[in-house]
Amino acid sequence: MSDIPSALQSALPDHYVLQRVVGRGGMATVYLALDEKHRRNVAVKVLRPDLAASIGSERFLKEIEIAASLNHPHILMLIDSGEAGDYLYYVMPFVSGESLRDRLVRETRFEPSTSIAIAKEVADALDYAHRQGVVHRDIKPENILFSEGHAVVADFGIAKAIMTAGTENLTRSGFPLGTPGYMSPEQAAGQTDLGNRTDVYSLACVVYETLVGDTPGMWVPEETVRMRRFVDAPPKHRELLDLLPGSLEQTLVQAMALRQESRYETPGKFVEMLELSLAGGPRFDEAHAKQIVARAAEIQAAKRTEEEGYSLGGIQQVAAEVGIPPEQVDEALDALNNVTGGLVHGGIMGVSEKLELERFVDYEISEPDYAVLLEEIRISLGEIGNINETLGNALSWSSPPQATGRKAQILISPKAGQTRIRITDDASVSSAIVMIPISAVSLVLIGVSGAILAEGFGVSTLPTVLSALGISAPIFTTSYWLARRSTAKEMKKRLTVVAGLMDRLVNYVRDRGNRRLPPKPDAQDPSHTVT
Repeated sequence: MSDIPSALQSALPDHYVLQRVVGRGGMATVYLALDEKHRRNVAVKVLRPDLAASIGSERFLKEIEIAASLNHPHILMLIDSGEAGDYLYYVMPFVSGESLRDRLVRETRFEPSTSIAIAKEVADALDYAHRQGVVHRDIKPENILFSEGHAVVADFGIAKAIMTAGTENLTRSGFPLGTPGYMSPEQAAGQTDLGNRTDVYSLACVVYETLVGDTPGMWVPEETVRMRRFVDAPPKHRELLDLLPGSLEQTLVQAMALRQESRYETPGKFVEMLELSLAGGPRFDEAHAKQIVARAAEIQAAKRTEEEGYSLGGIQQVAAEVGIPPEQVDEALDALNNVTGGLVHGGIMGVSEKLELERFVDYEISEPDYAVLLEEIRISLGEIGNINETLGNALSWSSPPQATGRKAQILISPKAGQTRIRITDDASVSSAIVMIPISAVSLVLIGVSGAILAEGFGVSTLPTVLSALGISAPIFTTSYWLARRSTAKEMKKRLTVVAGLMDRLVNYVRDRGNRRLPPKPDAQDPSHTVT
């Protein structure tokens, strides 16, 4: 009882008997209490004394009545509120289960399916409250509790009631209404007329944390939204994000966009897109995908608008009606556009030592966008490259000379309404370096073999000659094949990296074409070395 102020206990209605402190937060202290009138345990939340002194109690209690009217399976209902002496309090059912914060402390992060299942129940609660005109404003793991295995959201309407009751005093005192790490940019900027998309942002931050084990740590700039990728994510975050489906990361990026209008309009829509990203939809082979896209275009023809031709978005919408995800339409479109590229066979090792990828996108990129593309190249390849002068407004990037001899080149050339992206990566020089010891032996073998054949001896004599020269044929063969296998494995890994970069470059150009995004306002002149 030592943690319970005697003045508080005596000021509360007699039927609330405080038992102990069960939590302390930024706005309130939470007590476990016995409601003797109804013979049940309840949670009594008492506002911090300095906060209570800064707001108008009458206005607060009037505003909190709106929250008390909420009735939803995933909302922890408000059952009482009042003023007790110098204290302001409100009462909710006591949930004996843990909070999402408790669970994260124990498990650190979850599988995507678990994260999305939790988010879905929270989104159901938020959508319901939004329809009643109530925005939560403080979605965070501490306010998501688990009761009988289901998520319930606490403190609905409390932040709004506090803000409405004490706007002027709170503004002067700088009291934060929201939680850093989950607070939307507009909320942090001090805006008071907050809409549903503020809760979308906070819920996305919670989902991010359940997947990565930490909050994003920064707001998502416009460049990140355009790239549809957390380009500035810390290395540990990036490693875990790369294990997720790419479309899931894109969904999180959009939900956390700096501009409210760029986010999903409702929490439910956000979770719907998360579910679609995780499911991936049915998969089709290349021929079937082409047939589906062709049929989708035919259906689109029946709904033709005043515009000539058919937009990619329109085809994606029709395809989605029969369960085909947008990325599958993109893959089919790439196939129809005769996309070329892959590993080039041959070379000193007898395996692929060079890769070439080329894509065409139906949009002519402009120079102000090059800064964004260059940053994506730098992040994806992890290399500081050089920008070369090219004809017209094309962008040419090449990796710097390296001791290994690897040489990567990227050409982005807009022309005639299209953008051509070509990536080459040549490792033949590095393979040659690997092969120097083996090649030296090979020269000896060639000379010896030629001499043997010239003298009319059979090839079967070769092992004897090798033995005389102190060269073991099995050792040579093993060394060669190990080097060959290593080169092939490395090139496959490199192809994965380069193909991923190509996809991101194409997606950016395609988005610019579909949405006619404005160029990056602070784009730098790309005529200098990338740093």
